[in-house]
Amino acid sequence: MSRTVIVSHSHPNLRYGGGEVAAYRQFEHLLAQDEDVIFVGSTIGPEDSAKFFGPSQQVLSFGPRDFCLRGRGMDSFTMEHAEVRDEDWIFEFLLALQGDVYHFHHFWNIGAGTIRRLRAALPKAKFICTLHELTAICANHGQMVKRSGELCYASSEVACAACVARPPIDFVLRKTRMLEMLGLFNHLLSPSEFLRERFEDWGVPKGRIAVIENGLDHHASFRPETEAELLAKSGRFAFFGQATPTKGLDVLIRAAALIEARDEAPELPLSIEIHGVDKDSFTRMWPDLEIPDCIHFRGRYRPQDCVDIMRGYGWIIIPSVWWENSPVVIQEARAAGTPMIASDIGGMAEKTAGWGLQFRVGDPAALASAIMSVHGQPDTLLVHKSRITPPLGLEEFAAEWMEACELRKSVKARKLVGA
Repeated sequence: MSRTVIVSHSHPNLRYGGGEVAAYRQFEHLLAQDEDVIFVGSTIGPEDSAKFFGPSQQVLSFGPRDFCLRGRGMDSFTMEHAEVRDEDWIFEFLLALQGDVYHFHHFWNIGAGTIRRLRAALPKAKFICTLHELTAICANHGQMVKRSGELCYASSEVACAACVARPPIDFVLRKTRMLEMLGLFNHLLSPSEFLRERFEDWGVPKGRIAVIENGLDHHASFRPETEAELLAKSGRFAFFGQATPTKGLDVLIRAAALIEARDEAPELPLSIEIHGVDKDSFTRMWPDLEIPDCIHFRGRYRPQDCVDIMRGYGWIIIPSVWWENSPVVIQEARAAGTPMIASDIGGMAEKTAGWGLQFRVGDPAALASAIMSVHGQPDTLLVHKSRITPPLGLEEFAAEWMEACELRKSVKARKLVGA
């Protein structure tokens, strides 16, 4: 009976991000199928760890198969731990689980050195890595956005040296180490064609990366909507996300301000609701931005409620200003049957093609124009809703995952020692 260990750079019980959510959904599905599976997440760094761990505590347990490690931060350039002792105990913890399959969702907080040592210690185990973003390619937080704010279209040692202020030879060595680490995995996965192409252009051999969309547990059943309901929804827009500079929430607020500054008020009132962010958090991030009257902050929401909340809107807006790979909010919008208005780059452009609208990234005027082109247009809303296809379900994801990674479904889970 094979044991699968799913390793994530974070834990969704503490931080709700796309990569960790995808990893945890995979864990929950396999667990429900009576598979022998263990989840290992991490906290982001010292400040985050201090909120949840006692002074000498190293591990949080959310169940006999569900763990969160105390992350102490990493060197984002080398992807290594600053202290060898931090790598030692993470390596020992993962090794003690004696997995037959180790599926890494990202390697931040886990460390490239940890993966090298675990690979050497378990030569017969199968190692899988899902590439959720561009960290291996880009030393600037893996976002391929230059420190000037410009989008970066390709890495090179000279261009990267100018951006991150390190000698070009450092980037030659970094790329060599990152490619060597990725070469340790039996299988590499990407949730989008966009990300696969970026890694192949960078140096990963063609054919090494399989594209499998992240799975989402959803049960789509929609009743027909009346003309009055469609009209009301056509005036309701929403944002779901966090108050970080790359999510583009400031672009949306500026777009709303441009709409409100127009001479003529629309017949149907415009409402844009912000989920996941409260007003105080936004103001701390952008203290000089005045909030238009049509903007309403709704604060945090439970992830399991997201799809139901989205069904109450006509359009979901995703205005991110970096190369998002496969945002979970896009899958959730598809499950809700709610079309999107998205930035025209990266996985956002790929994943909303055919059923969403796209606008020039980082351009408030272009976003304002896109919003007003569908505001108060129930017929347009209905057309776009009819083009939405459901996202990949968890059962379908598991089947594609097992096939791509040459895994055989185990019949019965074996118990954890001492569980």
